[in-house]
Amino acid sequence: MSSGKVLIIGAGIGSSDNITIKAKKALDSADIIIYDRLINSDIIREYEGSKELIYVGKKAYSEYMQQDEINDLIIEKARSGKIIARLKGGDPYVFGRGGEEAETLVENGIDFEVIPGVTSGVVALMTAGIPATHRGKSTSVSFITGHRKEGMDFDFSPYAKIDGTLVFYMGLKNLGSISKGLINGGMDSNTPISVIMNGGYPTQKTIVSTLENIEKDIEGKGFKSPSLIVVGEVVSLREKLDFFESRLLFGRTIVVTRAKNQASQLVEKLDALGANVIQAPTIEISKINSDLLNSTIKSFDYTHLVFNSVNGVEIFMDEFLAQHDIRALANTKLCVVGLKTKEALKKYGLNADIMPENYVGEELSDAIISNSDENSKVLLVHSLKSRKSIIDKLKKCVNTDAIPIYDSVKPEDTIELPSDIDYILFTSSSTVNNFINAYGNECINNSKIVSIGPITTKTIESNNLSLYGETKNATIDAMIDFLKEDVRNEFKNEKA
Repeated sequence: MSSGKVLIIGAGIGSSDNITIKAKKALDSADIIIYDRLINSDIIREYEGSKELIYVGKKAYSEYMQQDEINDLIIEKARSGKIIARLKGGDPYVFGRGGEEAETLVENGIDFEVIPGVTSGVVALMTAGIPATHRGKSTSVSFITGHRKEGMDFDFSPYAKIDGTLVFYMGLKNLGSISKGLINGGMDSNTPISVIMNGGYPTQKTIVSTLENIEKDIEGKGFKSPSLIVVGEVVSLREKLDFFESRLLFGRTIVVTRAKNQASQLVEKLDALGANVIQAPTIEISKINSDLLNSTIKSFDYTHLVFNSVNGVEIFMDEFLAQHDIRALANTKLCVVGLKTKEALKKYGLNADIMPENYVGEELSDAIISNSDENSKVLLVHSLKSRKSIIDKLKKCVNTDAIPIYDSVKPEDTIELPSDIDYILFTSSSTVNNFINAYGNECINNSKIVSIGPITTKTIESNNLSLYGETKNATIDAMIDFLKEDVRNEFKNEKA
């Protein structure tokens, strides 16, 4: 069999958005992805179940796979005739050993291409508020490896003669040797130095000191690999230029329990505010009663169509449009429980006719009943777990068919939750019950529990959990506003 091709790809650092368009296209085209340790998990997660994923992560002095073993693996997979994505953090040719792997591919006659990525020496400095270069402070930047073979004594003093910014990769273990070496080489002991841990991520941690004091100042602060060391006058700009760590929710760990297909907007907004978002979906959506739904749609003759969730809109409309033109709904009043459901309808070019002022099922039922008569015929498509009282109320007053078209089920897999959770966000009763079944109450004890509405709140309280707060409206934006206001109040109390 003819050899395939190897794409040596830089994933960038920090947010998954930092990957280049070309790198993303290359990953999409690959059959197998062989990836390193310092890769944003969101990049990999997208390909779970659709591609062969092979982890070969390494960290200093404790290698998961030796480099020779990785080289052999890449060659073996390439010779199967497939396209191999060799995915590396940052840029593959900047302390990523991408050049060594490329040489091996050439020696074995295997076609390859290198796709650059943004290196941590650029991203981490930027997110720490430190420009790599700055007119008047530094006209050059040097990327230097601070990692040496174990037991090897290395003299860092020659780097003191380099004019400009010094960025040491993988040098945390040698921080003392670096700072002392630079001073011994003639650099002023008061030269600013910064250590940046987890650069570009919401868990980023930064310390600023001087060459003389950095060892003492960093002691006991919890810094660990991966960390960058930056030396030079540009470090003095951090306080003025920090935009990343000054975001309102930076440093807050927030657990989102929504189904993944519904969580994207919430996660994106939390990310933009700097939060460390942990996705722990406690529900998955499973379609049910497809035959009944299809037969109902085939002979559709309803005056009112009722949706009490985004899932209901998406499942029904996809099936409806497979059988009918959208104009078949021209004479049907479309009824929704709230703004998110209304927005879901708009994606299909439809406007809601009826929506209650308060986004709860009881008020939706009242609104439909008040807009109906003896000739009305209502179709409610809903979750299997929808409250029976709302359905019964409609059926009592109006000719109503109610069809459960999906169920919210507990996912098979769970994740390992951190011990220091600041907020847990619950957006439905199902997320509450399933979260407790999956993770228990222990991880909730020191966290602030936030509910999206009164029904969810009742479920939280019925499980003997301490509610921290409830949003003003049952919307994602209201939940974001709640968190922002809570953190602002926290800052005010700290200053008081």
